[in-house]
Amino acid sequence: MSFLHLTAGAERVLANLRKHSQDHLPTTPLSWRLLSGLLEEEGHAAELLRGAGITPAAFPAMPDSSSDSPDANSTGILDWQRTLVRRADRYAIDGNADSMTGTEHLLLALISLEPVIAEFCERFQLTAGWLEEAILEPSPPLIGPDEALLSIAPAGHGTVDQAAMARILDASANRCREGLRVIEDYVRFHLNDAVLQRALKEIRHQLTQALRHLGQERWIRSRDSLQDVGPSSTLTTERARGSLVDVIRANLKRVQESLRSLEEYGKLIDAEPAQRIAECRYRIYTVEKTMETRLLNRRRLETCRLYLLVTAAGCRYSPEITIRNALEKGVDIIQIREKQMSDRELIAYGQQVREWTTAAGALLIINDRPDIAAAVNADGVHLGQEDQDVSSARRILGGTGLIGVSTHSLPQAEQALFDGADYLGVGPVFQTATKEFTEYAGLEYVQQAAMRLSIPWFAIGGITTRNLKALLNAGATRVAVSSAICQAPDPRGVTDEFRRQLAPTSLPGDGEL
Repeated sequence: MSFLHLTAGAERVLANLRKHSQDHLPTTPLSWRLLSGLLEEEGHAAELLRGAGITPAAFPAMPDSSSDSPDANSTGILDWQRTLVRRADRYAIDGNADSMTGTEHLLLALISLEPVIAEFCERFQLTAGWLEEAILEPSPPLIGPDEALLSIAPAGHGTVDQAAMARILDASANRCREGLRVIEDYVRFHLNDAVLQRALKEIRHQLTQALRHLGQERWIRSRDSLQDVGPSSTLTTERARGSLVDVIRANLKRVQESLRSLEEYGKLIDAEPAQRIAECRYRIYTVEKTMETRLLNRRRLETCRLYLLVTAAGCRYSPEITIRNALEKGVDIIQIREKQMSDRELIAYGQQVREWTTAAGALLIINDRPDIAAAVNADGVHLGQEDQDVSSARRILGGTGLIGVSTHSLPQAEQALFDGADYLGVGPVFQTATKEFTEYAGLEYVQQAAMRLSIPWFAIGGITTRNLKALLNAGATRVAVSSAICQAPDPRGVTDEFRRQLAPTSLPGDGEL
C-alpha cells in the first residue's frame, strides 16, 4: 500500500511499521511502534519529539499484544493506518492546501487519535494544541514600510543565468561524490561495516540517477576551474585534520551541504529529481547518526576491562553481596543472566542492579532480552549466536544502546561486526562450569581476534586468575568472567586480583569511529 500524498519520510515510517508487523508477531501496540518509528526517522516529527525531551528510553514498559488483537493481523494494521493517514491529511490541508502530509502531521494525528500516546506526550508538554499551533499556523506575511517595495514578481523563462547555475550544480555534484567516496572508503576499509557501506552505495546510486535526470552531462561545459575564487579562500581549519574522525565528520557535512545546494538549485530544473536528492540528504543524516552513535558506544567501552556475568543460582553468596562487592573492587560491566525469572521479577531485579551500577559508574547489560534492557534503562543487551539478530535488538533498544554478541570463531566475529555489534565475546577459551560446550575456541581464536579485530572484545570462558596470564600473552586486554568471582569464597579479593593483572594491558581499537 502506498500513500502518494505522503512525504518520503512519512511513507518510510509507515512502510517500516508494516514490515516489522509482518516480520514479527507484534509485542507492542501499533501506536507505540509508530511513535518509535517517528523518532527514528530524521524528519520534522523527530525534531519535535526530541525537542520535548522524548526518547525511546522514556517509553513505559509495553504490555504484550494478544494474538487476536486488531494489531496482530494485516487487515487491522491497514485499517488503523488508513484512519491515521486520513486524520493526518486533514491537518496537512488545514495548514497548507498545497502541502504533502509529513511526519509532523502523522505525529499530530497519532496524539489526537490515541489517548495513551496523548497522555504520555503531555508529560513532556507536547500536546495536540501546541502541535497544531507549531505545525498548522500559517507563515506571517511580509510587513514593511512600503508594501510596493516588497512586491516580488515571479521569475519568467529565460531569467536564470544558465551558465552560472550549471557551474553551481557541477561544483556541488563533484563535492558530494568526492565526500561520499571518502566516507565509503573509511566504512569499507576501517570499520568493515557492510551495512553502512550498502547504505552509502544506495545513496550514491540514487544521487547518480537524480543528477542524470537534471542533465548533469551538460554542466561540465560551463566548468571554469581556473577562474573559480573558491580554492583561494580556503580556511586554515579546512586544510588540517587531527584524526580519522575529523576527516569523516568534515566529509559528512560536506556531503550534506552539497546535497542541499543540489536540491535547491535543482528545483529550477525539475522538482522530482530534486526531491530524490532531498531523500539522499535525509539518508545521510541517518548514516551520520549511526556513525556518531558507534563512536559514543566505543568511548563508553574504552576503559572497560573486567566484565562480570551474574546468575543468582551461580552465586556463593546472594547476588546483591556478589554484585556490590565486585563493583566496589572495580568491575566495569555487570551482565544479568537469568533464564528462570518471570518478566516482572526480572524487571524488578534489573532496576535494583541498575541503581547499584549507576552509583558505581559501571555499565549494566541484560542477557538476551532487549525489551527488559529498555524497561530497566540498562546500557545494553548481549546476544548469543542463537538469539535474535542485532538489527531487531537495535529497533527495540534504540540507537544508543550497546549490543554485544557472543562469537566462537573469526567468521562469526566478522558477521557480528557487519551486523552492527558494539562489542564481542570471544570464546569459550577454557573449559567453563557456567555453560556446556562440545568445542572450545581456545587461545588460537584469542590470537586471531587480537590481530584482526578493532572492535572492543572480551575473552570469555573458564577464565581465572591462574590462567589469565596465558590469556594476556595471547593478546587479550579485556575479560568476561562469572564463576571465578561469583563462586569464590572471597569475591572481593578475586576481583582485586583480576584488576591488578589487567592493569598493565593496553586497549587497542578505541577512540576512533
